[in-house]
Amino acid sequence: MTKKPYNLPQMFAEMQRRYQGLVYSVIYGISLDAVESWDLTQEVFVKAYECSDFWKEGFQQKAWLVTVARNEALKYRRSLKSRLRYLARFCGFEGASDASELEHRLMLAEDVERLRDLLSQLDDDERQIITLRFSAEMSYQQIADEMQLKIGTVMSRLSRIKERLGLEFEENEV
Repeated sequence: MTKKPYNLPQMFAEMQRRYQGLVYSVIYGISLDAVESWDLTQEVFVKAYECSDFWKEGFQQKAWLVTVARNEALKYRRSLKSRLRYLARFCGFEGASDASELEHRLMLAEDVERLRDLLSQLDDDERQIITLRFSAEMSYQQIADEMQLKIGTVMSRLSRIKERLGLEFEENEV
């Protein structure tokens, strides 16, 4: 068993500050649920804290966090809780929360709504690709490895997604 560093609380706090936005972005890009994304983000960091290899020299913390975040978001999407929350959101019954209020303070409400509309038009794989590329800033090869696709597939899908989203932005602005 690997011995944890003596200054683990400080190291953990710094790592969480550095990667919290990234982990949240990956999860939100897949789940499209601001409230649940904050909860899942915290779960990812709990797993990191408990992972004995996480603090070893040379351990790829960012890649590990992105992978775990993606897996947690996918697991959430498949869950009954997700389906019920989606139905409530679709019917307009979900109230405002601290996380969504913070989100709205950070961006203009209309931009958030436009982004949600655009992301909701993508299928799960497309949302994952665009999130991993732009939120997680992963290379095409890293995305291909993560999603078990060929690099050419990732590149062509990303190109089509960007073209489609770009056209939809132009249509919305006219």
